[in-house]
Amino acid sequence: MTRAYNETYLDDAMQNLGDIPDYALVDCGYALDEFFSWLITSGIAKKFERGNPEYVAGMSGVELAREVIILTTGSYPTKGRVIKDFAGCEYWAGWILAYYQWYSGLKFSNMTENGLSLSAVLSLIVSTRQIRANL
Repeated sequence: MTRAYNETYLDDAMQNLGDIPDYALVDCGYALDEFFSWLITSGIAKKFERGNPEYVAGMSGVELAREVIILTTGSYPTKGRVIKDFAGCEYWAGWILAYYQWYSGLKFSNMTENGLSLSAVLSLIVSTRQIRANL
């Protein structure tokens, strides 16, 4: 299978897509799936899934999230990035979706239409953590 971009960019792509929901939800307070739909309708998801180097590795996840906000709301986000000592579940949900999109070649919109949204992945992560905590 031919992938949209070389595997050498995969780590950057996964980190960036992990930072997007972390910034949007945790720092800015946007609803996860609403923001992910903005990512799709803004056209940035399409550029990302096609392997446009500016969007896969040339911008940070926070820069990408801010671009989504500007394109969909028309206003510049005023919230800064909160520096954390660890990556939260929101980060890992985006990280996982980036890998799955790269590996499968599916469009983010198709993944969402078939039930694989950021909140669905986040629910799996939280459930797994709860199960592990009870062992």
